Amino acid sequence: MSFVANGNKTPSQITISSDPFYPEIALDDIRETVRIDGTVTNERLNQIAIEEVIDVNRLLISLKTPEAQTLAHYSAGFIAGKPYTDYLYLSAVANGVAAKVNEKYRSYDSSNSGNKRADDLTPSIDESRRNKNWAIQQILGKNHTVVELI
Repeated sequence: MSFVANGNKTPSQITISSDPFYPEIALDDIRETVRIDGTVTNERLNQIAIEEVIDVNRLLISLKTPEAQTLAHYSAGFIAGKPYTDYLYLSAVANGVAAKVNEKYRSYDSSNSGNKRADDLTPSIDESRRNKNWAIQQILGKNHTVVELI
């Protein structure tokens, strides 16, 4: 029999609700979406997720108008009974959480293998940030990339 220190996790049943305009986010959904294992405690993950919800809400504040009661108002359709915007909102928050978790946890091992692992995580952190920005851009109805001529 083998021992896997971070293999199992207990469902947290923790949800984060902010302004009623935005959908609730379940901590377990974040874990599953961006594959965060049990080495990150629910308490730590919850704090990081709250920070990301605050940031994503700040970036989407321009969508809150008297005509739009929820973020779903801006959805172009539904999948499995949920508006597109719910999935994109979860993606934005979860990818922001993944970037922060990878940044924090890569610095705990200062050995040579730890330094190599930290270097290996840098592209993953950048990809998570990119995915967060893309989800936000999609919600805002904008293209993923904006190019300006100098």
